Amino acid sequence: MNSSSPPAVVAEKLAFRYASGGGLARADLTLHAGAIAAVEGPSGSGKSTLLAVLGLILSPDGGSLRLVGTDTGTLSPAERDLLRRRSVGIVLQDLGLLTFLNAWENIAAAFGPRLGRHRALARGLLGDLGMAQLAESRVTELSGGQRQRIAVARAAVKQPALILADEPTSGLDPRNADSVMAALRSCAERGAAVLLVTHDRSVAETCDQRYVLDDGVLSTAHQVNARRENPA
Repeated sequence: MNSSSPPAVVAEKLAFRYASGGGLARADLTLHAGAIAAVEGPSGSGKSTLLAVLGLILSPDGGSLRLVGTDTGTLSPAERDLLRRRSVGIVLQDLGLLTFLNAWENIAAAFGPRLGRHRALARGLLGDLGMAQLAESRVTELSGGQRQRIAVARAAVKQPALILADEPTSGLDPRNADSVMAALRSCAERGAAVLLVTHDRSVAETCDQRYVLDDGVLSTAHQVNARRENPA
């Protein structure tokens, strides 16, 4: 973790409420390049909303968000879209891989339809993440863990400042879960700040920072533990 440089992400009193209720009540967090942070919380606690706000998909209705030094609240919709494309990589829970493409083509697709222009870069990243042997494999031929690692590579190929991962180890056995976490750790070592949401405490315990999201309020894990040990 490089704490000497400006943080990749600074969120203060970040909030987003849906018209029907629920959402994100308050989130304060700071993420540095090279670090992996985990957010734990029950279903419906606001984890997906937090990822959407940090990923510039939803605009917060309260608080502030700075991404790579840019105050996102001052940006136009077009400027927000450009910053997201340049600075954020997202690993979706359903992966969103294209079944008619092979592994390296799915990674190159992050740049758009002209896949051949980015073949060397995509294949090189697969090698860096220990997946060179998968480059020509159709995603339909890969295991769940392998597909998840391809999705991580696609999110990382543009070298974004921030990688967001939605339940990246869900449904995987321990060995495949470890492989996915190793790929995310490699992304952090390459300079990204990584934030993942998870229901798996053993996964969260391997991360540099741990947060808990409950009823829309984000707290650090040690704050939650302190409240449990010293109830009012």
